[in-house]
Amino acid sequence: MNTSQAYQTLEIKNDASFDEVKIAYRKLALELHPDRSKGDDKKFKLVTEAYHILKNNQDTQSKNKSWDFTDDETKQKKDVRKNNSQWGAPPKNDPPQQDWSKYTQEFEDENPGFWKEYERKFWEAYDAKVNNNGKNEEFEKTKEPKKQPNLFVNVDPSLCIGCCSCEMIAPNVFEVDRLSRMNPKSKVHNMKGAGINKIMNAAETCPTKAIIVENLDTKEKLYPH
Repeated sequence: MNTSQAYQTLEIKNDASFDEVKIAYRKLALELHPDRSKGDDKKFKLVTEAYHILKNNQDTQSKNKSWDFTDDETKQKKDVRKNNSQWGAPPKNDPPQQDWSKYTQEFEDENPGFWKEYERKFWEAYDAKVNNNGKNEEFEKTKEPKKQPNLFVNVDPSLCIGCCSCEMIAPNVFEVDRLSRMNPKSKVHNMKGAGINKIMNAAETCPTKAIIVENLDTKEKLYPH
């Protein structure tokens, strides 16, 4: 894949800024993440490959110099990075299912400031939905019934990416560790911290459907469906 193809893969113009590259990558990574879509992982791999190509170009332009291998140790470090970035089947001793979160983990670690922009845009869209046509749709959804079911609430560690929406909607239920370098960043600290409607609203807002909600009395799985 060349630079032009990388821009096309991320569905952005060739003169897009690197901030636009990051936003486009994050959007597509969320949409195509195999743990969420359960579909063909080829598109997800291509999107990640395209991001790394453009990121490497950005790094090269910023440094204005090429790598100079002066000793074997430095060369070995680059070889390790190169091997880790290659696509392919996992080693035989690994479990058959890929840990897909590792492909976005590097992006999250390298761009902690990006989450502020991600959260800002998320809540702009959320607020727009709340105030759509003067009708507070989300407020109506979070009105609670007097009789509350006995709920089990948990976060799937294989899906959580720490987007923070759950904590912002139901802070008395969910907590996000923004300093953690490992998933899941979000956890449930009080299953009784909010009513069913607010918890369901938080679950439905999660972009990767990482929040599990069950009725303990009826054994019914409420979310994801």
